[in-house]
Amino acid sequence: MTVPSPAAARASQAWKLAWTPVQPQGKAGEQLSSGTGSSLEFQDRRSYHAGDDVRHLDWRAFARTGDLTVKLYREELLPRLDLLLDTSASMGVSEEKAQLAVDLAVFLALIARRQGFSVRVIGVGDEATRLDLDRMMVNGVEFDGRRPLPESLQFARAHLRPGTLRLMVSDFLCPYDARELVRGLAQRAGGLGMFQVLAQQDVAPVVGSALRMEDAETGGVRDMVLDAETVDAYLGRLRRLKSGLDSECRRAGARFASLEANTDLDAICRKNLARTQWIEPG
Repeated sequence: MTVPSPAAARASQAWKLAWTPVQPQGKAGEQLSSGTGSSLEFQDRRSYHAGDDVRHLDWRAFARTGDLTVKLYREELLPRLDLLLDTSASMGVSEEKAQLAVDLAVFLALIARRQGFSVRVIGVGDEATRLDLDRMMVNGVEFDGRRPLPESLQFARAHLRPGTLRLMVSDFLCPYDARELVRGLAQRAGGLGMFQVLAQQDVAPVVGSALRMEDAETGGVRDMVLDAETVDAYLGRLRRLKSGLDSECRRAGARFASLEANTDLDAICRKNLARTQWIEPG
């Protein structure tokens, strides 16, 4: 288990989300307090979208207008965050990588909750699992998933709410089509941000290193020595991977950041996330 470090909670008190492109679901300019609980107080209506709870359909309005609309209640008008954390085994290949992934996820969830967001944390591993944020801060996260990321995300989509700000923390080091991955996550979202967390050996493998390579998803093992040609080929693939994700995020109106696990969270907040306007002093 990887338990969040004290730095995650401490940093969450100093920063707030600066980039929150969540589409409003209620009346323009409406602001609601965060203390909504499970209130069923009616607030507004909006057009029906596939996947909406049919119990909230406004049949009287349908009889008058012929348009399907759903009733929105107080708790549904809150800004919402769905945070996906990749819990596959590849995220746990180094302690530093696992630690930054957990700290970053907790940091983002805490600052969003402090800003009044309805926060949902989803672990994306062999299955998609709802993670209780408070329990996660005490018990940590196990990185043990073996299923390839694109397959795991198929399960995660059942937990995603329409109109939410979606943030995902992963290394994204697996075969996939970048366009399909980004568009799938961005579909019906109010905004999408993707954080790539990489270990030092992911970013700068050392020529001449003797390694036992184990596929974190399949368990296959291969012994090899990293020669210059192998390292160059790998680094080329990594550059294309990062460039592809960044380009597809831009096309989808989403955002992408690549972070190195050899940097502590406080430095990442100051030197990376704040400078690129993900967060601001709060």
